[in-house]
Amino acid sequence: MSIKSKIDKALLILKHPSVLLGKQNYILILSHMRSRSSLLSHVLGSHDEVCGYGELHYDYPKKSSLLKMHVELLKDTGQSTTKGFFLDKLLHNSFVVSHDILKRKNVYILILVREPEATVKSIVKMGEVTGDEGYLDVDAMLKYYTNRLNYLYQIAQKYEGVLMIDSDNIVDSTSETLNRIKNWLGLDDELTSSYKKFKKTGSAGHGDPSLNISAGEIIKTQNDLALEFEPTLLNNAKEIYSKVIGLKAS
Repeated sequence: MSIKSKIDKALLILKHPSVLLGKQNYILILSHMRSRSSLLSHVLGSHDEVCGYGELHYDYPKKSSLLKMHVELLKDTGQSTTKGFFLDKLLHNSFVVSHDILKRKNVYILILVREPEATVKSIVKMGEVTGDEGYLDVDAMLKYYTNRLNYLYQIAQKYEGVLMIDSDNIVDSTSETLNRIKNWLGLDDELTSSYKKFKKTGSAGHGDPSLNISAGEIIKTQNDLALEFEPTLLNNAKEIYSKVIGLKAS
């Protein structure tokens, strides 16, 4: 971190002493690529009690990591929130969230998953938009998905109070799903299907780079991309998806 960045963050903390003194809560959306996590993050981030809407690409090994998140979100959004929640989402196993963070009472873990075929089709479509050839490798993306959901399954089994959301319910049962999230967080006001556009909305690396996220409201999109899936890899992905979703009812 440059000296200027350190000074800027110190000034931000002085401007918002709640960063150090306030009792804050945090939402970590643990998910995978193309799960509609950008959509859900924007809906949450548009609520008066939530600060954050994208992907910070941070590790969370210790308590001070939450302070770093807090400061970065205040800097990015310009909000001066002294109550409520600060939000980040993590989509890859390479980003570490420690046991010390996951067990904290003020850290709310939301696990969001989408069925594998639609997920991989969406990843490939994103690769076509961004020019990232790695996303065009269907087998590699199925393996990524399976590995990620295996991790999410372990988290969901180990920690109490985790909220499980099937991504399709965001677009198919919107009111019911948003109300479930609202009650889980204990928000005063309702979550709505419309949302704000933020500084980095639509920017690659910070969430959904497609035009869909700029709609400003929850819409169901169609992806008719025809792909061939290796049967064993697809079956493995379907099995772990079913196991994760099965925890929702247990």
